[in-house]
Amino acid sequence: MYILGISAYYHDSAACLLKNGEIIAAAEEERFTRIKHDSSFPNNAIKYCLKEAKISASQLSYVGFYEKPIVKFERILQTFTECYPSGFWMFHGAMPAWINEKLRVRSIIRKKLGFKGKIVFIDHHTSHASSAFFVSPFKKAAIMTVDGVGEWTTTSIQLGEGNAIKPLEQVCFPHSLGLLYSTFTVFLGFHANNDEYKVMGLAAYGKPRYISEMKKLIKIGDDGSFLLDMKYFDYRSGKRMWSREFENLFGKSRKEGEAIEIRHKDLAASLQKVLEEAYTSIARHAFEITKSENLCIAGGVGLNSVANGMLFESTPFQKIFVQPAATDAGGALGVAYYIWNCIEKNKRNYEMRHSAFGPNFSNAEIRKFLRGRKASFSFHSRARLLEQAASLIADGRIVGWFQGSVEWGPRALGNRSILADPTNPKMKDIVNIRIKRREDFRPFAGSVLQEDVHKYFHVPEKNHRSPFMNFVFKVRKEKIQEIPSIVHVDGTCRIQTVSRDESALYYDLIKQFKKLTGVPVLLNTSFNLKGEPIVCTPQEAYEDFLKTPMDYLMLGNFIVKKGGSNQKKS
Repeated sequence: MYILGISAYYHDSAACLLKNGEIIAAAEEERFTRIKHDSSFPNNAIKYCLKEAKISASQLSYVGFYEKPIVKFERILQTFTECYPSGFWMFHGAMPAWINEKLRVRSIIRKKLGFKGKIVFIDHHTSHASSAFFVSPFKKAAIMTVDGVGEWTTTSIQLGEGNAIKPLEQVCFPHSLGLLYSTFTVFLGFHANNDEYKVMGLAAYGKPRYISEMKKLIKIGDDGSFLLDMKYFDYRSGKRMWSREFENLFGKSRKEGEAIEIRHKDLAASLQKVLEEAYTSIARHAFEITKSENLCIAGGVGLNSVANGMLFESTPFQKIFVQPAATDAGGALGVAYYIWNCIEKNKRNYEMRHSAFGPNFSNAEIRKFLRGRKASFSFHSRARLLEQAASLIADGRIVGWFQGSVEWGPRALGNRSILADPTNPKMKDIVNIRIKRREDFRPFAGSVLQEDVHKYFHVPEKNHRSPFMNFVFKVRKEKIQEIPSIVHVDGTCRIQTVSRDESALYYDLIKQFKKLTGVPVLLNTSFNLKGEPIVCTPQEAYEDFLKTPMDYLMLGNFIVKKGGSNQKKS
């Protein structure tokens, strides 16, 4: 049985294909169009999934869509009437997209895919919950979904057990932690649905001096509930996200490109603190009403890795699972598994242990490309490639690492990564400014061997797994000076644990680096430049390599240098 899940039309459009309950392929549309957070119908991602399975759309048993467009439209229409006449032109401008696409999803699927079979629509937060629970290692778990807004729901607590997901409690629009965070993201001069992680990184540089002002915006209950005081917000009308009363509390907004002042850092710190309080309150209540020590998290706010890491200390949960595409992209996976497990009532037979579900390129394809570009490259055996790469990184070189299939979700996890030496204290600024061309306050993640994670980080248990880079933990004091370029200003690091059974080549690279340096950790950042999606093809990787002072590029078994044609084998 083949089941195709689709998410589209808001941000992070994606497709995911299951065969008998196992993921065959999954990818975001942005990887193909090169439009970051592409919201268009995922034609390219669907074509990739079908091609990977070697099937046509006629062989699909189901196509699932990750939300209910009519219910979402009802919310938008009701909001407009309540706010009228404010926001009229925004509503008027949005109508063509609704009439031509968003309310015609069923007919668009039939037309674009030539599909005549069953099409299933489930609500947005059920898709989020399904994407987290049905691929988790847990037989039973509390499920927490937190984002901007789906149809009406912005936050939910659900219970997953066996094949079933049971909704328990929810918070509805306009009260939203995701929209609260996005409001400040824009207020601080960044972009909503794109730069929230920048605010999270900036928060560590400030002090939470605006807590009392923040508490005027949001009332947090002990039962996991919260209410926003809407006089401070204007996102319902669509003019802008905050009101004059908001500016009276926090002053003038920062424009993009303006200097970041202490006030901005303190606002970010205060926002993060309040988010963590609300997030923790929801999680504690989820434990109280489910009595499960396992927690699954999905939704855009579920990528707040700082808040995720704190849950181990501030709640009774012992195990927490966040799948790599926790945003709307993951809804494609969620609806596919809802169909497999809930509608078809198949027993759960899959646990997600890696994220390599996107396009892959053979050495033959890579060689053909490099020859066509007259690049300077050499071919190496697997062992020699690892020796060379580890030696170069240990010698202070910055390496583009392009291997295997593209990762699912926004994190590069060792397949499309830029790698560097974490022991070099200058490396953070070098990679931020010279390679990634981004803000200097942005931290880097650390990829660490699974067996050594407890030696470097304060993890909740010795064998803690974090393969999808969704948790931030304190770095052990005695190790801070050893890996300074991945230690954030507050002494933390977002970590990725790497085991051999999940990512053999990347594991062996870090193992080889440890052999040379004694350090089982690499600085890992996504292979892309500012404003770009993560690279997908050899051409995209090569072009980014040429645009930057990156030292070497490892494309499959090839090591590429800058300069003229010079082809060798070793």
